[in-house]
Amino acid sequence: MKLIKYVFLLVFLFSLTACENDNNIPLNESSEDGETNPFLQNFGDAIQARFIGTVVNEENNPIAGVTINIGSAFTTTDANGVFSLISATVYNKFANIKANKTGFINGSRALVPTSGVNQVKIMLLDLEPVATITAGQALTIDLPDGTEVEFPGQFTNQFGGPYQGEVAIIIKPLNVDNENFAQMMPGNLTAENTDGELRILESYGMIAVELRGEGGEELNIAPGDPAIIRVPVGSSITNPPATIPLWYFDEDNGYWKEEGSATLVNGRYEGEVSHFSFWNCDAPFETVDFCVTIVDQNNNPIPNILIQLDRDTSGWASTTSGYTDNNGLVCGLAPANETLTLTVPDFGCVNNDFSMALGPYSDNQNITVTVQNSNALTTNFTAIFNDCNGDAITNGYLQLFYNNESQIIPITDGTISQIIDYCAADTSYSAQVIDVTNSQSTAVINGTFTAPTTDLGTEMSCTDLSDTDNDGVIDINEDINGNNNLDDDDTDGDGIPNYQDEDDDNDGVNTVDEDYDNDGNPMNEDSDGDGIADYLDAQDVIDFVIEFWASNCDTSALEYDLTDTYGQTYPNTTFSYFETQIDADTNTNAIANPSTYIDANMLQQVFVLATNTISNQSSVGEIYLLGVNTVDSDQDGLTDCEETTGIDNGQTNCNPNGNITDPNDDDSDDDGFNDCVEANAGTDPNDVTSVPSAPIITVNDLTITEGDQGLAILTLSSPAINIIEFNPSFDPASDIAVLTTSFYIETGDTTGQFSFVSQEDNVVEATQTASFTITVSQGDVDSVIPGTLTVLDND
Repeated sequence: MKLIKYVFLLVFLFSLTACENDNNIPLNESSEDGETNPFLQNFGDAIQARFIGTVVNEENNPIAGVTINIGSAFTTTDANGVFSLISATVYNKFANIKANKTGFINGSRALVPTSGVNQVKIMLLDLEPVATITAGQALTIDLPDGTEVEFPGQFTNQFGGPYQGEVAIIIKPLNVDNENFAQMMPGNLTAENTDGELRILESYGMIAVELRGEGGEELNIAPGDPAIIRVPVGSSITNPPATIPLWYFDEDNGYWKEEGSATLVNGRYEGEVSHFSFWNCDAPFETVDFCVTIVDQNNNPIPNILIQLDRDTSGWASTTSGYTDNNGLVCGLAPANETLTLTVPDFGCVNNDFSMALGPYSDNQNITVTVQNSNALTTNFTAIFNDCNGDAITNGYLQLFYNNESQIIPITDGTISQIIDYCAADTSYSAQVIDVTNSQSTAVINGTFTAPTTDLGTEMSCTDLSDTDNDGVIDINEDINGNNNLDDDDTDGDGIPNYQDEDDDNDGVNTVDEDYDNDGNPMNEDSDGDGIADYLDAQDVIDFVIEFWASNCDTSALEYDLTDTYGQTYPNTTFSYFETQIDADTNTNAIANPSTYIDANMLQQVFVLATNTISNQSSVGEIYLLGVNTVDSDQDGLTDCEETTGIDNGQTNCNPNGNITDPNDDDSDDDGFNDCVEANAGTDPNDVTSVPSAPIITVNDLTITEGDQGLAILTLSSPAINIIEFNPSFDPASDIAVLTTSFYIETGDTTGQFSFVSQEDNVVEATQTASFTITVSQGDVDSVIPGTLTVLDND
């Protein structure tokens, strides 16, 4: 069971886009900017409606601080991305909810309002450039999915005058195959054709293009200098028409307008456009007004659930969707004279959809549909919610998480009593109430559903959600040490508690401005990946200090790869390299080829400038140059440098003889002989079939005088391939005493020895000879050739 941490909504909705300016159309006059707009008469008269909704980014994470505009009413989303407007003036057949925040393409959502609480979800698209060009430069930009835009090169500013300078290009392709298409697309597919008639659309592909100047100002292409767009047709569409109307999104009014056409060329619709916003390749259809009330098997309305309406056709189906209000009602436009399928996704259980066939309809409809499923259960979810004074909450919401889904349930009179569908296999839930008016919440409530009623009893919202310093971090989250005392949390030690401090870490960047993804929550920003949120981290960039051995073995021309980070990754960080700290501090005279840097001046230290690409903070660190690498990581007798280059650096008794071997594996070919042994023996240390031969040991002849000490020398025909342990012997053995106590020849050695002494006597005697040899007790030896010991008399 996943418990609630943040309150957010995970159901699917369409989204719209809108301009920053609100035209505030007088709803009862069907006019725009003082001029009559007959098309607006389709939307009916002015009414008052109530709205609640959630704003998310492309990752479906909530965005705080989004400005919401419905008619002339304004509000902002809270820390959970939720907004609530008790009353707003809208048309009785059309409501346009606009959302905007810096860093995102303006968004909105259109719907047919009901008398209940109307719920929406808006997904804002990142205002992230895919390219930057210079005005006057004609250029074609193509994206990996096949979307393509030909820019003529001439641009105008927001006042219509010519623009000179760099142009940031934002392109967002919206393919109908994308599972988030319904959330990402603007509008509710309400449209006005060239004859001024109301239509609904079926999309074959869509594109959004935004242009920004060097100061972030909005730009457009110059009049009379059209661009060409190429929009891929989704793979799920089997019979796209050869030509199709083009529609652009009217951001002020919240509906589509027909302008031009596109031709199908190699799986893409291609057409000219005279300006940029959202463009849509759509087929239009006549409409009927369509309302449906969703009830359970006991005829209880089911509120706040997603309803989809599909148009069935050969080779392609399009979907519209919306939420039921607190009375189980949802309204919109539906294709006239078409067979339709109504679907309730994930009813009760995930992947357990309810669906039924409807239509065709030639006139307006207001129907009731009973939804039931053998795997789904229903319960009447009831509760009383009061504020901390004991008064009923009248402007709030409950976020309910269950069965891997989330719902937002509006609270208008301090009570909730509504039907919830849930899965028999998973009856657990968690919930939390937010009092929007007083910025307070309840604790998280965990429980299990029961039939026929799940009663939470009475809950009070007393947890303060205030944000005293308006920095995007609510006060209770500024209690860093968790002792429930906000006054003793002062990260930067400036005497101002964090909850009152606009710059918590005193890095010169206010906390609210360290929300780099613009979701309204600075707490989830850690651009340098050090585990400390940026708003509490005075240095949002790493201190990079590292040591490097040369990557070659030539002491006269040491080469280094300054870009090696030993497998570590540093998010959002770029590096530049310099020979002096002054150059690093001023970002001048950077080393041109840091991955193959030749230390011609035999420097022992160079400098690295690390820059955080998100926060733009920088830090100068050091790289220490250690010279030729003498490290032998695998202890095979060859240094790492020798193994990676094949060059003998003279630091060991092993010579790689040009062989490149693994510095982390003492036996690179796993043939039982380490790399040093094979390199010295002349066999291939990378070939399991090439193995060294056991040596022949020759005991060298030796002549000594009676009473003297002798040193027997053993000569190997090739280096020892392992440790050889032996015992010497003499024949005859009289008058000879062996002095050496350890008899070993080390791996790789080509000689051995042992010492002995001839016993002194006073007898005159002839020169004596003896055969002396060794017996091998351990190690690999081909054979032993004995030697002759000659002892001269000294009497």
